[in-house]
Amino acid sequence: MPTDPYGLTPVPLAALAAQITQRLREHFPARKERDRQVLALAEETGELMGAYRRWTGQARRTGPFSDVAAELADVVITAYITAHVLDRVLPEPPDLAELIDDHTHPGGDEQVMHLFTITGRFVQAHLAGRTNATGPADEVATAHLADVVAAAYATATVHGIDLADAITTKTAVLFTRGWRTPRT
Repeated sequence: MPTDPYGLTPVPLAALAAQITQRLREHFPARKERDRQVLALAEETGELMGAYRRWTGQARRTGPFSDVAAELADVVITAYITAHVLDRVLPEPPDLAELIDDHTHPGGDEQVMHLFTITGRFVQAHLAGRTNATGPADEVATAHLADVVAAAYATATVHGIDLADAITTKTAVLFTRGWRTPRT
């Protein structure tokens, strides 16, 4: 579980998402907030793919494993922010023991591609639900968003990433690097 911006107490991911959303709303216009946040989740998943490719030697340049862990943390944090912006509730992270016992998850490259695919399904469901915010398409989008989080944790498990630690580290970066100048 990540800690608060000052590292004092554990903060549930939903509460962290609410804090970050508040800061984002100070810096970005409310117009198109929902779509902007869905795009942010797609972007973070793409950044994870890039970090993974670099780490595995499948890109023009190499990169460290720590970048994979950091980008995976970004995916999870952004998924919870997205849920908050969409007024949806995601459960706290899945029990990692359940993921380890569940042998249905692929390994290596396949798991990372699975996470990317699940994120794409969420984006598609969001697009389908934009005209009907409380209909079946929106419920499907919420289910896919929960699947994104589960796939991220499964990816961490497959690759031996301490995702709680990565999220705590990323949270510290988020709250110490500064923000853009607020809108006036």
